Amino acid sequence: MIVRKIKVENFRNIKHAELDFCEGVNVFCGDNAQGKTNMLEALSICLGRGFRRARTASLVPFPESDDEQTRPNTSLTLYYEADAFSGKQNTVHYKIVNGRSSVELNGIPLKAASDLYGELRYVIFAPEHLALVKGAAELRRYYIDNIAILQHKAHKRAAADYAAAVKQLAALNNEILASPDTVKNTSDMIGIWSDILIRQGINLTYGRLKYFDLLRKAAVDLYSELTRGNEELNIIYHSNVFGNVEGSLPDFTSKNELYGMYVEKLNKFQFYGQRSDFRIRVGAHKDDILFSINGINGREFGSQGQVKSIALIMKLAEAEIIRSHNRETPVILLDEVLGELDAMRRDYIVNRLGHSQVFITACDHRDFLGSSVDMRVWEVKDGEFYTSGRERFGIL
Repeated sequence: MIVRKIKVENFRNIKHAELDFCEGVNVFCGDNAQGKTNMLEALSICLGRGFRRARTASLVPFPESDDEQTRPNTSLTLYYEADAFSGKQNTVHYKIVNGRSSVELNGIPLKAASDLYGELRYVIFAPEHLALVKGAAELRRYYIDNIAILQHKAHKRAAADYAAAVKQLAALNNEILASPDTVKNTSDMIGIWSDILIRQGINLTYGRLKYFDLLRKAAVDLYSELTRGNEELNIIYHSNVFGNVEGSLPDFTSKNELYGMYVEKLNKFQFYGQRSDFRIRVGAHKDDILFSINGINGREFGSQGQVKSIALIMKLAEAEIIRSHNRETPVILLDEVLGELDAMRRDYIVNRLGHSQVFITACDHRDFLGSSVDMRVWEVKDGEFYTSGRERFGIL
């Protein structure tokens, strides 16, 4: 897809902006806290999901007076063309009026902006995504689940059913601990929810690994290009039940064998008693993704530049999956991606951006000097956007 234009009214520190974009790289350049990331956030909201976790009220600028009634309304309008219907202009209109948000796609109201997720293909990298490597395992599970959901909506149902089973089994466990006499009354429910936990746990693992394998292969190749072969990235999916898996699940003759492995793993832990929570600690909700560089644990021993490189490459690999698997060209949003990278890695990123339409923030326009890709640059100051073409920064 190609984003042609955005109109922004009263969004964070941006009072008004109307920007026409090129099909190549669109750069928002300036000092910190000027509005560069706010523009990326506006784009991401219109594409389906804001990358910042924020209350709706925080998106609307504060009134100049103390009277909350004078707080302005927020309006974001995105104009884009889909790959399948080139030349046809579509619009996403997101607004906040009196503290309540609403969104329309081509004039048709949607329940929420998140309903666009999966319909409009995009990939975003922001500084908080460094936690993909250094952070808790749940962030990596959330990441791979989002990729699977973007590809196949059935994965969302499997994830929801599995989470419900974990929650219900925990509640039943607590009920038994509080009153041991309830064991007989709850045994049937334990059986039902354990069956859901196992079956959906297998489905969840299958769904993750289907796209993890594609992601791993693309990321390993891209990382080798980024480091010019000087560093080797390895990525492994660690299943809490099935162990380390580099490809897909073992080729069993049927899911019954996988079911049996799940049961065997669960039965190693006592369900009742003071340590009964161990049972719920077994399953797909305890899986993880492991990174290593030249055989060394990337999470524990990777430098800041290496950690950022891994997280960024995972995002670029995600874009490759969309491009090859979905036959669509995703929009790529990159926030402060070049900091902490050495000159070789910055050069690789800047000159590889021409594969998709890109929106990128940067503090120093000189990072883009010499790039041969189609580019449009805005200087951002106090929520306002200025451009006089590429000539302004000596790019031509």
